[in-house]
Amino acid sequence: MKRLLLATACLTSAIAAPGKLVLDGKTYELSHVYARRSPDVFDSKKMGTYILATDTALSPADRVDNDAIRELSWSGKMNAVEIEVTDGGISWRILSNQVKMSMSGSRSPNPFALAVTANRIRGMVKMEAPDKLGDTTFYYEFPVDAVIEKKVEAPAPTAADKVAAQSAASAKAYLVYLVALMKGDKAGLMKAVDPEKAKMIDTPEFPEMVKFIQSVQPKNVTVLRATESGDKSELTVSGNGGSEMGTVKMEKIGGAWLVMRESWKNR
Repeated sequence: MKRLLLATACLTSAIAAPGKLVLDGKTYELSHVYARRSPDVFDSKKMGTYILATDTALSPADRVDNDAIRELSWSGKMNAVEIEVTDGGISWRILSNQVKMSMSGSRSPNPFALAVTANRIRGMVKMEAPDKLGDTTFYYEFPVDAVIEKKVEAPAPTAADKVAAQSAASAKAYLVYLVALMKGDKAGLMKAVDPEKAKMIDTPEFPEMVKFIQSVQPKNVTVLRATESGDKSELTVSGNGGSEMGTVKMEKIGGAWLVMRESWKNR
């Protein structure tokens, strides 16, 4: 019994306490730490090794998806610290809609005690002291022991996928959204996007906002594949004559398929 109690005590003491992110005196508990290999945030042709410490659990799909991570922070659903580990040092950024400016920086050499292998990262990320960027004071620290995950890329869409997508309800809803977008139909757009984005649309800035979105939105969009699973769907799309490829995340809310986010890249 004593041995069992001793073993239990040792095991308990070995469990690392959650980390924390402090922004202007407000503390967010960083309860989940993930690691991934994914395209560099600023150069999609390069692969980077990232650590992500968040105050909320992320799905396996979201935690390896740069676009999903960015969207979650913009929408206020996640506060996080992201560290990119490079040969020469580290780059960091704070992901939170609680700050009014982009907060990022780099350090060389790597100031944190991290052991990186082919498939795992272990160690500790801890600032020496609180720092200030602009008007925001910040501090973060968190233990790291995470498997390095990688997004599994789906095979290229087939001709059969394209045919099947034409009858998919989520694909039809996305095309309706695109018509509303190009018309500048405010009411139509508010019905087609998730509630958080609808609030952003319903503002006096809408006319200028929609002009910008129209200018960067690829034209002549075709849905090449629709993968529906329960109340979620992922669309593979092409635009501008096939020179751009995109991924659209849809979700059924209140019985209607809504656009949650979309991302595009040159083919």
